[in-house]
Amino acid sequence: MTRAAIYCRISQDREGAGLGVTRQEADCRAVCERRGWTVVEVYTDNDVSAYSGKPRPSWSQLIADVQAGQLDAVVGWHVDRLTRSPRELEDVIDMADKYGLELATVTGEVDLSTPTGRLVARMLGAAARHEAEHKAERQKRQRRQSAEAGRVSGGGMRPFGYADDRMTIVEEEAAVIRECAARVLAGEALSSICRDLAARGVVGTGGKGWKATTLRTMLMSARISGRREHKPRSAGERKRPGPGEIVATAVWPAIISPEDSDRLRALLGDAQRRTRQPGTGRAYLLSGILRCGLCGGGLIGRPKSGTPRYVCPNTPGGPTCGKIATVAGPTDQYVRDVVLTALDSPALVERLRAQRGDSDGLDEQIRDDEQRLDDLAAAWATGEISRREWMTARTVIEQRLDAARARLARVDRGATLRTFVGAASNMAERWERLNISQRRAIIGAVLRSVTVHPANPRVKWDVTRFEPEWIA
Repeated sequence: MTRAAIYCRISQDREGAGLGVTRQEADCRAVCERRGWTVVEVYTDNDVSAYSGKPRPSWSQLIADVQAGQLDAVVGWHVDRLTRSPRELEDVIDMADKYGLELATVTGEVDLSTPTGRLVARMLGAAARHEAEHKAERQKRQRRQSAEAGRVSGGGMRPFGYADDRMTIVEEEAAVIRECAARVLAGEALSSICRDLAARGVVGTGGKGWKATTLRTMLMSARISGRREHKPRSAGERKRPGPGEIVATAVWPAIISPEDSDRLRALLGDAQRRTRQPGTGRAYLLSGILRCGLCGGGLIGRPKSGTPRYVCPNTPGGPTCGKIATVAGPTDQYVRDVVLTALDSPALVERLRAQRGDSDGLDEQIRDDEQRLDDLAAAWATGEISRREWMTARTVIEQRLDAARARLARVDRGATLRTFVGAASNMAERWERLNISQRRAIIGAVLRSVTVHPANPRVKWDVTRFEPEWIA
């Protein structure tokens, strides 16, 4: 008795009905019946492309069963249903040699025991690979054309802020997006916003709570500004890189302005930016802002006998000295008073106006350079310029883009203060309603650091030991 296995695979099953693999199985059973083979197992990988590189659990199990001596033959609808990779085809040929495996297909006989049969199998596999690569290129170009036309991309869960048609704005969710965008531009941490959303019961379209990573992805998406972005990827990539290249004005309405979107993408795209998961926010207001007056290291929050303090950590082998400490409560209050006093000055208001002017033209410059990159790639694709010319020009433009985005992110630190400055008494009341992340954003927009010098043992609280370094 020849123990045969049927292997069925279909690359895309958009309805999820599995009809394609069902038809393959029926045809393969007919082959087994004609050859007098007994079907002992059917292995199915539905909606899994061999070319994509995604795991094929049933195929892996089939290989394991062949190696365990449980199968004598494998039947597929076509060689390309088994694999579109010449490398994997060679593995099948090796198995045929080692285990005496027979292979049959619905579309034609493939005898791996003869040189001619192996040649036919290799030719079929090479042709299938060639077609798969061309198909991937066609699909990639179709996706880009769709993006450049500003069309709606289908598939997956509906985006937060839009209805199922991906066109109609859901006002309740759009209000959340605008709020989160404003808070991030004002310097608040993503994790702080996520904790607030969780406390208010605000969830995403899947009914799950917000995480810093998902909130960042949403706010960096060009979709919420009514623009279409394109994220090219190879067929083997599981996830698209982000953010993508903005290629067109979309057919759906915007929730936030393109200018705010550009600022968010520059700010949140900064590789140096750190995000924290909800529940791991800072417990100390000034950790990392205070600097040791002896070694220059950053002070961290560390209680002593239940009293919160900032200390220079004494880490064995580390660069810090461990000789400076200050009680957290009075220090927080002193720095708060210094900052609020500065915010009450007309000079600071003038500086904020100057900062606002510094951003003039940055948004347009960034968009122009992004368009230049697109035009440059098109020129290389049509043969107008060489690959070397393309690489050289691209490097220059990308460096200019990085510098503009970094400058835009720095300028936007002033957005924290533009909504906060006012009379000292009013600011003090508002300060008490802010969380630590919001307070840190305000301090960070005004102070570069505060150096803490050694304490005077004869003075209980010596404000002269604190040396603020203001942001110019």
